Amino acid sequence: MTYPLILAKIPVKNPWEIFAYLPFSGWNECPNTPELMAVVKGWFEQHGAMPAVMTHDELELLLPAPVPRGKAMDVATELYGFCPDVVDQGPGEATVGTLADVLRQSAIWYFGWD
Repeated sequence: MTYPLILAKIPVKNPWEIFAYLPFSGWNECPNTPELMAVVKGWFEQHGAMPAVMTHDELELLLPAPVPRGKAMDVATELYGFCPDVVDQGPGEATVGTLADVLRQSAIWYFGWD
């Protein structure tokens, strides 16, 4: 299946500011714009996470490298608090522990609010 794609260059100084320009927040459990910007700013400062892909209800952040093993469980717990659907609506065997395992193997963080 093919989906329409929009590539845009948004004039922001900092990557988390993109949410001030693009409407993406405030439905279901998705945080509102100021909360989203604050969280992504923190993840950028801590992990280098940058917004990379947005759909109508999904967000992907790109990191320079996966989370180190020693930090993976703490980060997974934080991501779960931010977007519980990433575990609760994931595969049947999804847990915060399996999310931690994914985080230490992938430089892409996925969030979806249903």
